[in-house]
Amino acid sequence: MVYAFFRPLVTSLIIAVLSGCSLMQRPEPAQTPLNHSQREQQLLLMQQFALQASVGIKTPDESISGNLRWQQQDAAHYSARLSNFLGISLFELTDSADGSAITIKGETYRAVDTSTLLLQLSGWSMPLQDMPLYLRGLPGSKGRNIRRDEFDRVTAFTLTDSTGISWQLEYQSFFPDALSLPKRVTLKSSDTQIKIVIRSWQ
Repeated sequence: MVYAFFRPLVTSLIIAVLSGCSLMQRPEPAQTPLNHSQREQQLLLMQQFALQASVGIKTPDESISGNLRWQQQDAAHYSARLSNFLGISLFELTDSADGSAITIKGETYRAVDTSTLLLQLSGWSMPLQDMPLYLRGLPGSKGRNIRRDEFDRVTAFTLTDSTGISWQLEYQSFFPDALSLPKRVTLKSSDTQIKIVIRSWQ
C-alpha cells in the first residue's frame, strides 16, 4: 500500500526532472539580425578573420570532399588550405604583397590570378578572387541579380569570376547571431557545384 501511494509521486518527480533537463538543453533563440546598413558596415569592417568549413566539389569528372581553412589577413590578402578528410593537402593558396601562389602536390606555382591557375592545374576552379567577400555574405561590386530575405540579408546573386565563368551563389542558412554570418553556401556554374558548410568563425 505504501509503495502504491508513493509510486505516482515518484513518477511525477521524474517527469518534472526530465522536463527541466529538456528545457535546459533547448538552444538559445536566434537573435534578430542587424538592419541592412548596420550589418553590411560591420561585415565590411571584418578585415581579419578565420573560418573552418567542410567543402564538397562536384564536376563532370570527379567529386572532391575536404576541409577548408581560410585565414584573411587584411582586405586583400589571405591564405587558404583545402585538405581531404585524411588531412592530405589538395591545394594551398596564398595571396600576399609578394603575389599569388598555389601549391598542388608539393609543387608551388605563381600567377597573377589563382582561379585561372587552379583551373589549368586541376581541371576545375572556383571564384577565389571574390571569396573574401562572399564568404561574409557580401556580393561586392560584381554581384548581379541580388535576392534578399525578409531581414534584407543577401540570399542569392550571380557572379562572373576572373576566368569568365558565371556562378550562381545561394545562402541556405546563417549563424543565429545579430551579424548573421553565412553557414551554408552553394555555388553553381554550368558544370561545377561547390557546397560550403562553415563550422566556425573566428
